[in-house]
Amino acid sequence: MMSLARKRQGIQMKHFKKWLSKNYTWMILNLPALIMFVFLEIHPPFWKEITFFSGYFALAFLVVVLSLNPLQTLFPTSVFIKQVNKYRRQIGVAVFSYAVIHFLCFLTKREFDIGATLKYFFHPALIPAVIALVIFGLLALTSNNYAVKKLGFVKWKKLHKFVYIAEALIFIHMFILGARLYAFLIFVPLVMLQILRKIKKKKTEVPY
Repeated sequence: MMSLARKRQGIQMKHFKKWLSKNYTWMILNLPALIMFVFLEIHPPFWKEITFFSGYFALAFLVVVLSLNPLQTLFPTSVFIKQVNKYRRQIGVAVFSYAVIHFLCFLTKREFDIGATLKYFFHPALIPAVIALVIFGLLALTSNNYAVKKLGFVKWKKLHKFVYIAEALIFIHMFILGARLYAFLIFVPLVMLQILRKIKKKKTEVPY
């Protein structure tokens, strides 16, 4: 009886370790987002500080996601880039997590007053941000093997190219809010990197 209980415990522990090994990256990447959410719930006036950190966390992870493929094309022998690229989906999901916290700060500032919130939805800076948030949500929901199988790789790939639309929308959001220097310093090198990738891919294509 005791050995059977130990055997079950061992099986459960094995399953838990397997689950942990598959999800620990996601957990680590999203832990700061969870902490931000808890602080926002405990002390809503923290919205100002959390707005800053959540926004730039989302932006940093977005830049990493959008840089990985260009960097892998430009530096195909880099072991480090290959290793980081394995976690591309998890990093992409983290973009959505921090973007949600960023949006919750906006709602907290207005004390979740529907009337006060709705009028800001027509603000030029908010419209691109909300559209980008919806795109990030769709990409996060489909960042798994089940979605690839269900949609088919071609449709899935087309859907995930919407991240480039989100990239442009976040640039517009920052530009309108007045963070123009940061917007140019972040997105100009990123776009140049993406252009260099396209140039290299064209050069390496075999002509028929």
